Amino acid sequence: MTSSEARFAVLVRLGWELRCLAIGSAVTLPADGEAVLLVRCPDGFRLPVLAAQQDRRWLIIWSTHGEVPAVRPDLAAREIAGTVAQRRAV
Repeated sequence: MTSSEARFAVLVRLGWELRCLAIGSAVTLPADGEAVLLVRCPDGFRLPVLAAQQDRRWLIIWSTHGEVPAVRPDLAAREIAGTVAQRRAV
């Protein structure tokens, strides 16, 4: 499996975990770039989530303070859900 394929797999798994929490998302797969998961927020914002390889492990990254090992997509989904909840429209 190439690193691009592994990245895609990490993001799809995370998208499924977010779906279980009633949070919608979409994987964007550009022809000339890497996959990104866009998480829908109530205020219309699309939160970008990346999967990055560091040494031999994969990380899920969604902000300067949001990072979880990719082996825990359930934990990443719960933390991202908290970020989404903070963006609720007022």
